[in-house]
Amino acid sequence: MLENFKERVPVKEGLFSWSKEPHGLIISKCSTCGELVFPKQEYCPECCTETMETEILSSKGILKCFTGITAPPPGYKGTVPYTVGIVEFPEGIRILGITTEKTVDSLVPGMEVEVVIDTAFVEDDQEFVTFKYQPTNMRRD
Repeated sequence: MLENFKERVPVKEGLFSWSKEPHGLIISKCSTCGELVFPKQEYCPECCTETMETEILSSKGILKCFTGITAPPPGYKGTVPYTVGIVEFPEGIRILGITTEKTVDSLVPGMEVEVVIDTAFVEDDQEFVTFKYQPTNMRRD
């Protein structure tokens, strides 16, 4: 955590659990057809019903693919370079997210990663946090 800042706030409420460990992404699961959706929502995109229930995913998953980003997209307030990857969770859903690694050198398809909460950017004495994927063999306890 960064020092000398008034408060830590999520970049968007309802994306992840972060008040206690293990951290997890908040999804919706349709009680009619079983469809999993991230971020959570009220309607099922598969069967068009309003039977979505909120769940928290497992904190660990498998990195399926990844890439490095060296130029910030418009509106991005974080630092570059950074990496993003698609992670498949045991529940069966795949979710794109930022990793904790600055380059792809230490990333390998099929490696286990876990959801951690890390700084996205700092603005107006606030540290905005988001979920990131961290390789489990590189824990930063």
